[in-house]
Amino acid sequence: MMKPETTYNVSNPWRDRILAGQVCAVMSVKFAFGNEIAMMTKMAGIEGMFIDMEHSMFTTREVSQLVTACNYVGVSPIVRIPSKAHWHLSRILDAGAAAVVIPHCETIAQVKEIVLDAKYAPLGRRGTTNNIGILGFQSVPTLVQNDLLNRETMVIPMIETPGAVELADEFLAIDGVDGILIGSNDLCTDLGVPGQYDNALYQDAVTKIVQAGVKAGKPIGIGGIGGRLDLLEKWFAMGATWSLSGADGSMIQAGMQKLGKVYTEINDRVQQQRPISRKAVNGVDRGTTEAGVQ
Repeated sequence: MMKPETTYNVSNPWRDRILAGQVCAVMSVKFAFGNEIAMMTKMAGIEGMFIDMEHSMFTTREVSQLVTACNYVGVSPIVRIPSKAHWHLSRILDAGAAAVVIPHCETIAQVKEIVLDAKYAPLGRRGTTNNIGILGFQSVPTLVQNDLLNRETMVIPMIETPGAVELADEFLAIDGVDGILIGSNDLCTDLGVPGQYDNALYQDAVTKIVQAGVKAGKPIGIGGIGGRLDLLEKWFAMGATWSLSGADGSMIQAGMQKLGKVYTEINDRVQQQRPISRKAVNGVDRGTTEAGVQ
């Protein structure tokens, strides 16, 4: 009796949603690397985590552990690597990343090289290994694994300069490019309008990239403007599907600032309500009891 053929699957819920045209939030992390943040992201109903190696001090080992935690709980690990080096691409994918994001892509030749390094043959030249985290560390036949990961894991160049904006159609036409992420802050800076998200130069550039993605049938993400939900919703309506929606540092700091403000206000009210004898004088509390002793 023949043994039934094993079916292998890649768990990538964020990819499934954006390819279906659904708008998807992504949690960005560059400070919190404990495995707990993966579970918190899952419990918040967020399908993707953007692990930022470009603007953080994360080591490859720390990232690999967080990638494993994401895969285990059912959150897609999306890793922005710090360079275009082939060993950054292959090691992060070997660690089990669902998508690798490559910053500062400027030319068609660069993007073609990235695809060669990130995809297995026949699309590329990525070195083959087994027991990949995104496949649950299973031993998968090489031909099956390579074909599956070429299709199911994503290579996403970033567009962050005016010159790259003009190449959006060409980038997306390359076989093996699975989408684009727009780097809003670097793009605005290179356009000469840093931080001016309402400026027509920036908005026209983003619109051009979103339209190119719709034309190519490949998803577009928008980074750097998580707080501008008005602009994000406009581009989502045009066909973009994801954004870098919230970051660990800014979210923690916002919570701490709110807490600090609340307690400053409480202190102001309490100081107004206390008798003068209970207030501090020269930094020393002079409150007394009826006997004159505190």
